[in-house]
Amino acid sequence: MLAAATVRTERGEYDSAMALRHLALKTRDLAATKRFYVETLGLREAFPHPGMLFLKTPGGGDLLNFVGVRRRVDPRAGGLDHFGFYVGERRLAVLRRRLKTAGVKVVGRRGRWSIYVKDPNGYTVELYAD
Repeated sequence: MLAAATVRTERGEYDSAMALRHLALKTRDLAATKRFYVETLGLREAFPHPGMLFLKTPGGGDLLNFVGVRRRVDPRAGGLDHFGFYVGERRLAVLRRRLKTAGVKVVGRRGRWSIYVKDPNGYTVELYAD
């Protein structure tokens, strides 16, 4: 067993032995992906990298990585159902308006505080406040 150290960050404490740092997904259109996640959802570009897009959430230390590919992306091929962002109640209301303005349709709901949308690549993204 590996020894773990407790690391303190502005978000709290976590066990440093193992932590999910990023999720890498394929995209055929880095520009459309960047517009959706940066302009509509409010993520920020973490750093530039040729052929890839690295995004960070305003409230987390995690990274969402998109890798540019030439072939059509089939989000179902890898067994991914969805990934989610905790956004809080106020931000959820703001994001609902932004999504509507951007022409993005809500494709599912879970109760009052969770919505599901499709990103430009066909991935299902959950935005939730519960």
